[in-house]
Amino acid sequence: MYEKAVKPHGALLASLLWLIASIAIAEPLRITAEGVEADCAFSVLTFEIRGVPESQTVTLKSLPGGEAVPCQVLSRTASRVKIAWVATALKKDKQATWEIGLVPADTTAPAGVEVKPKGEDFEVFFGGRLFTRLNHDPAHRKPYFFPLMGPNGKMITRQFPMKEGVDGEDQDHPHQRSVWFTHGAVGGVDFWTEGARTGSIRKTRVDAVESGPVFGRIATRNEWVTPEGKTLLDDRRVLVFYPLERDQAFLDVFVTLTAEGHDIVFGDTKEGSFGVRLAESMKEARGGVVVTSRGTNGTMDAWGKPAEWVDYVGRVEGDTVGVAILDHPTSFRHPTHWHVRDYGLFAANPFGYQAFYKKAPGKDGTYKLKKGNSMSFRYRMYLHHGSVTEAKVEEVYNGFAKEPGLRLWLAKSP
Repeated sequence: MYEKAVKPHGALLASLLWLIASIAIAEPLRITAEGVEADCAFSVLTFEIRGVPESQTVTLKSLPGGEAVPCQVLSRTASRVKIAWVATALKKDKQATWEIGLVPADTTAPAGVEVKPKGEDFEVFFGGRLFTRLNHDPAHRKPYFFPLMGPNGKMITRQFPMKEGVDGEDQDHPHQRSVWFTHGAVGGVDFWTEGARTGSIRKTRVDAVESGPVFGRIATRNEWVTPEGKTLLDDRRVLVFYPLERDQAFLDVFVTLTAEGHDIVFGDTKEGSFGVRLAESMKEARGGVVVTSRGTNGTMDAWGKPAEWVDYVGRVEGDTVGVAILDHPTSFRHPTHWHVRDYGLFAANPFGYQAFYKKAPGKDGTYKLKKGNSMSFRYRMYLHHGSVTEAKVEEVYNGFAKEPGLRLWLAKSP
């Protein structure tokens, strides 16, 4: 995981937790979310608990109903356990509470997400069903996700060029491979398209692979290399996969780029950066609907505009499904601008101002990354059923962007 979604309350909390350890958690221990500023859906929460014996691990139940809530250990030491879970709904100015339980540390939790190496690639399974594959074929010049399965169990991105001859698919823009992150002008080199004179993003090592009941995670290191073999950027990616209710899902992408050797200029071009090419049946030209956080509708109004999120909804084999991309407030140049087209492409692009603002004076998206410095991009892709309203995309964004406070307390036994 790469995020700290909640903030325990300092010295007072630490004292309380050491007290808990000394009495072996004799009383029911509870976590409460409070100070929720807006309705949130599918919030990923984390919390650190001290005083849990090494022989035990943590379980959660939601209150008042007592339903089991899957949680996953992020880290542990001899005296601390940090856990993560997904809160389905948090309501503005309302509290939500979970009760902590302890079970033997070797208790096997259901593997909600499995990440399996497959050669140089990785496959991600939700409950035994393939969700996506992270591909690292160097011939394709960049890492990308394909296939990517929607909440109805059908492919939600275009299959070309990975699979050719699919009925009804356009075969334009062969570099638009399902889901990817790159840019069209980096140090004077095009990393967006594919060809003999374009750059390549190559995996150099794998830092972590994790499966679990709440999420799966892949952490890789990559390098951005010119056609002449010169390395421009060090690229560290953390990719996290969350199954949600009704087979909906999150795909979190966190990328940190560091300039290697000398300053690197990111050029002002619309050809970037975190993109998806949707299934042909979803595109606006065939009835798809595009909505942004700023209230715009349609690609003509969304293209080149800033927004916290964009949602693209259409039909896949008779079902209404959607893909929303959410831009985190800590991401580079938040809120990002959007390169979104009626043929099913949309991408978060924080660089393309000249195209977006029609070369207006003072609008230059060029960025010089100084030698040794880094910049970070953080996005959440939400694969959902129904319209933007039915999928509660705004509430999902709130859960991503606005962190509630969490409080630990002892409840008196009945």
